[in-house]
Amino acid sequence: MVSKEVHRGCAYYSIEWSVLETASRSRIIGGVPSLPGIWELYWLEHSRIPRLIKMGRAWHGGVRHTLRVEADPEERINRSCRSYLASGDCYFRYTICENAPDLADVYSVLFSLREELRGEGCEPSGRYREVRIQEPEEMEIRRVRKPREPSSPAEPFGGHVPNMFDVVREMRRLEEEQSQGNQDGEDSPSGE
Repeated sequence: MVSKEVHRGCAYYSIEWSVLETASRSRIIGGVPSLPGIWELYWLEHSRIPRLIKMGRAWHGGVRHTLRVEADPEERINRSCRSYLASGDCYFRYTICENAPDLADVYSVLFSLREELRGEGCEPSGRYREVRIQEPEEMEIRRVRKPREPSSPAEPFGGHVPNMFDVVREMRRLEEEQSQGNQDGEDSPSGE
């Protein structure tokens, strides 16, 4: 949710973002409201570092509809970032803002702060002399799986796996033992 305070012609907005969640169709349809707001798509570089891919605002149709289309790797509009969206390391977050002029103010400031984004943002509503925003410094990530960790060498199971030469050597050793056992059995008296 976006909250606002106005003081001496300046607007101070406070943004409460949702938790970063996996950008899958089912999560978006099941958990994102059909209300107006701002959304962001992130790709987790090395499964740990969030990198902003896209940001947008939604009014008609709400955040759910817009985010579902923007996070779908099969959509034609997403050709440039298809590999990120299909990687499984793509996450989204959103905030709700039901006032159109407030939405324009917040989006214009956010767009100017996000250095990763290219293109044209939007103009603020022009109602205030200055617009400032406050958003949390930390992002909370809800993971479906743990980030990739360096793999340790697999521990062998079932003991040593012999190669062909080891098998042949062992067979010869067993044959020799049997032949010696047969010779010893013939040499010893049967009465003992």
